[in-house]
Amino acid sequence: MDEINAFDLHAAWIRRAQTDLHAFLEGLATRLEGALPGRVQVARKHDGFLKSTRHVAAITIQTDGSRYLLEICGPDIRASRQHEVRGVVLKTESLPLDRWLKDLEDDLRRLSGALENSRGILQDFLTS
Repeated sequence: MDEINAFDLHAAWIRRAQTDLHAFLEGLATRLEGALPGRVQVARKHDGFLKSTRHVAAITIQTDGSRYLLEICGPDIRASRQHEVRGVVLKTESLPLDRWLKDLEDDLRRLSGALENSRGILQDFLTS
């Protein structure tokens, strides 16, 4: 009897995690669209025939040299990063979601620093 209860408990946790991941994806898409206009693309699909509600199907974030993708694949979320040079994808790697989030954060931090430096140089040039 304990094995059946444990199975039911694990199945319930899996269902909850899947629901939470989809809600997380919706929240992440909204936040990224507002924070990084021009660098984020969100693909949305209708929930069903003749339904007005839509859900996030994929998120793509462009950084310098990398493109980060999150896609819904059935009940799972697939995370990957593509390395590209001049618009040509050289490598695609699948990543666990936690590593994908950390790597995206690191790339955005580097991009932010580079843009801040460029802004400072341009400001110095214009005011000298």
